[in-house]
Amino acid sequence: MTEQELRRLSRKELLEMLIMQSEELESTNKKLANTKSKLLEREISIDNAGSIAEAALQVNGVFEAAQKACEQYIDNIKNLSKRQEVICDQKMKECEEQTQKMLKDAQIECDMMKAKAKVEAEKYWSEVSTKLENFYREYNELQKILPIKEK
Repeated sequence: MTEQELRRLSRKELLEMLIMQSEELESTNKKLANTKSKLLEREISIDNAGSIAEAALQVNGVFEAAQKACEQYIDNIKNLSKRQEVICDQKMKECEEQTQKMLKDAQIECDMMKAKAKVEAEKYWSEVSTKLENFYREYNELQKILPIKEK
């Protein structure tokens, strides 16, 4: 509109035009802000593409560190297992030695018990034999002294 046309308008019309212009300006500002936001998002996406590549490298580093940690853990477990095997072998050897010693001690004790039992049995048999011989002698002497009638 030209200046003359603007002067011909009433105050109400001018205010309406001003309000419309303000609304249009506000709408345009919103569109501009929205467009700037989208542009910023694209710039961030482009920056993130670089960041994603960097992040991928960092993740690879994390995975490498995790792999090394796993390998170290497995090596430690293997070493611990070997040490446990050595300890178990030592314990097994000690147990076998103790078992052999116990068997030897038990055999010695059994031999001693058998020898003692044999001595006691011989002593008892000797006593019984002596008593039987005495009984037999006394019986014979009694037979000589007392005649026994046979039926």
